[in-house]
Amino acid sequence: MKKIRIFLQTYIELSYQDFLSKKMPQRFRRYQEKRLKKHLNKVVPQSSFYSRFINYNGVINHREFPIMDKAVMMRAFDELNTKQISLKQAKEVALHAEENRDFAPKIGSVSVGLSSGTTGNQGVFLVSDEETIQWSAAMMKKAIDRRKFKGEKIVIAFFMRANNNLYETINQGKIQLHFFDLLKPVNEHLAQLEHLKPNVIVAQPSMLRMIADFYTSHRLDYPLKEVFSIAEVLEEVDRTYIENSLSCHLKEIYQATEGFLGISCHHGTLHLNEDIVFIEKEYLTDSSDRFVPIITDLYRTTQPLIRYRHTDILVERKTPCPCGSSFTALEKIEGREDDCFIFGTKASEVVVFPDFIRYAITRASDEIKQFQCIQQTAEQITVKLELSSEAEKQQIIQRVVQQVNELIPPEKQPMVHINVETGTWDYEQDKKMRRVISNVKRGG
Repeated sequence: MKKIRIFLQTYIELSYQDFLSKKMPQRFRRYQEKRLKKHLNKVVPQSSFYSRFINYNGVINHREFPIMDKAVMMRAFDELNTKQISLKQAKEVALHAEENRDFAPKIGSVSVGLSSGTTGNQGVFLVSDEETIQWSAAMMKKAIDRRKFKGEKIVIAFFMRANNNLYETINQGKIQLHFFDLLKPVNEHLAQLEHLKPNVIVAQPSMLRMIADFYTSHRLDYPLKEVFSIAEVLEEVDRTYIENSLSCHLKEIYQATEGFLGISCHHGTLHLNEDIVFIEKEYLTDSSDRFVPIITDLYRTTQPLIRYRHTDILVERKTPCPCGSSFTALEKIEGREDDCFIFGTKASEVVVFPDFIRYAITRASDEIKQFQCIQQTAEQITVKLELSSEAEKQQIIQRVVQQVNELIPPEKQPMVHINVETGTWDYEQDKKMRRVISNVKRGG
């Protein structure tokens, strides 16, 4: 009964906030501020790390808290969480689960998971039983449009590097979630899909492309009601290919170690889940619509997340979404701040955002099927291309070099070598696909 109560309470609360966001946006913002204050008053005294920031009057002021990143979060792990779980203990449980592919074990009532570590620091996250139910309610409310299923079973094929008790909470009633382990061979996945015939697929774009490849030569004989892209940046070239091959409209779920951050509405616009997370926006330039989010999760109490600075670059949508929601609407998730290309010294540094790099490459030719661009050093860029069989390779290479070169400051162009490689695309299926990667750090 307690689980049902938590589920219904969360579902109703999110439904109410959805209503406010569309009908009374100013009231929603006031409601969110109250929830933020209430949440901090509850969770901060329980965390020895955060409790030190209660001011001398005993007041908890959100703006007085430090901005957190993953490195600090992991260093302060033992003090930060409210269950007295050590980082050593949590990592042992998580690594044992990864090695044995058994993700059921917990520490008491707390599930443990590992991030993929693509940013360099592998994160460890803790989620209580209550928080998993709240997450499940949020997913049910936001991702599952029951009108599309008309009472039939909802069968979800869910592709991830690692399973977690968090995801298993989706399984209830007419909803069945089937975990597809990305460490297993792709052919096994495709055979399982044919047998399972899911009506919902949730996977990263690189896996969705493999599924799309399969169904260009095999008949897709089961109806897909929803297809969600997760984990990786969704490139327009991938979106077009997947939607055309699977005859679907592709939505996005913005889920990270830091929480359930966003999801596409029924108009296809990606919105931040401001009913779940309180977002501060750090704009990258004064006139920019690009920002990195600073996140305070309004539900997490086991491992509180207060003013956590994410490294994703988000591009804010300039026009309101037709769905009517006042939750921040995004044009796209552009990529990581760390993946900006850097040219020049600290005093005269020029930053090129990932989206400009993608556009420079993809507009070179419609025959580019896949690509990756890596800034190896300040003077070395590698572009990897997979081209269609009819492509004029040398012409495309010349155009790619020319257009990438135009992104480089003129005075630096003679020193930068752009090397283009062509071939068949190959990637590690249990790793996140990153189209734009920079090994050059700011201020270097």
